[in-house]
Amino acid sequence: MSEPLRTPPRGMAVLLLVGPAFIWSAEYIGTGEVLLATRAGAVLGTAILWAVVLGILLKYWIGMAGARYTACTGEGMVDLFARVPGPRNWAVWIVLVVQLFAGALSIGAVATAAGAFLNKLVPALPGDVAGWIVAGFAFVVAWTGAFDLLKGLMSFFVLVIVGGALYAAFHVFPGVLPLLQSLAFQLPPVPAWAAAQGIQANPWREIMPLLGWGAGGFASQVWYTYWVLGAGYGAAEGRGYGQPADGEALARMTRATAEKVRGWCRVVYVDATIALAIGVVVTGAFVLSGAGVLRQPR
Repeated sequence: MSEPLRTPPRGMAVLLLVGPAFIWSAEYIGTGEVLLATRAGAVLGTAILWAVVLGILLKYWIGMAGARYTACTGEGMVDLFARVPGPRNWAVWIVLVVQLFAGALSIGAVATAAGAFLNKLVPALPGDVAGWIVAGFAFVVAWTGAFDLLKGLMSFFVLVIVGGALYAAFHVFPGVLPLLQSLAFQLPPVPAWAAAQGIQANPWREIMPLLGWGAGGFASQVWYTYWVLGAGYGAAEGRGYGQPADGEALARMTRATAEKVRGWCRVVYVDATIALAIGVVVTGAFVLSGAGVLRQPR
C-alpha cells in the first residue's frame, strides 16, 4: 500500500470515478439474464419481478463486501483465499478447478456467440476467424490490464444493452400498478399452455434459476474486487494484481490514511449500487419483454 493515498472524491465528484460498476454489470448481464429472465416472464408473467430484485440484491451485498475489503487492504479476493488457514492455497485450488470447467464452457459459448455476431456485421470474416479475433482481443485486454480501455468498452456495451432492453420493455409496459404489485412475494401458477409444452407445474423451477443467476455467479463477485483493484480505490492504489495484503503496513496505518480509505469505501458503495440498479433495471426489462411479447393469453 502506497502512502499518502489520494484524497477521495466527495459529493457528485464520486460519479466521475465510477467505473468498476459498468464492467461488473456488463460481465454479469449475459445470456443467463437474456434467456432465463425472458423465459420466466413468458411463463409466469411480471408477477415474479420480486425474484429479480431479491436475487440481484443478495449478490450486491456479496460483491460490495468484497470490493470494500479490497479498497481497505489492496488485496483481491483470490489473494484472500490464498491466506485461508490450512493446507497451502487449498481454497484457491477448489475455486480454480470449479471455475476452470465453468469458465471454459461459458467463455467458449460467449466467444462463439460474439464471433457469430461479428460475422454478421462483417460477412467477409469466416465465423471461426471472427471468434478467434474476439477471443484474442479479450485476452490482450486482460493480459495488459488495460482498465481504462475495458471501462470504456464495457460502459458502451452496458448502454447498448440498457437501451435495447428498455426500448422493448417500454412498448409492453403493463402499467405502474401491476409493476408495483409484482414486487410483492407471490407465486403465480404455471399456465396451461406452458404445461402443455412440457414445463413443470412447480413455479419454483422457473424462479430458482432466476434467483441464482441474478448478478452472475460466484466468479462475478470475485472479479469485481479486481476491477476495484484496477481502478485504484483506496489501499488498492498503485498495487498490481496477485499481491497479498501488506499486514505490517496496514497495522501502521495512520488515522489520516484510514479516513481516506473510509472515503474510498463510500465510492465503492456508490459504484456497487450503480451496478445493482443497472442489473435490476435491465433484468427486469427482460422479464417485462418476455411477459409482453412471448406470454400467451390465458
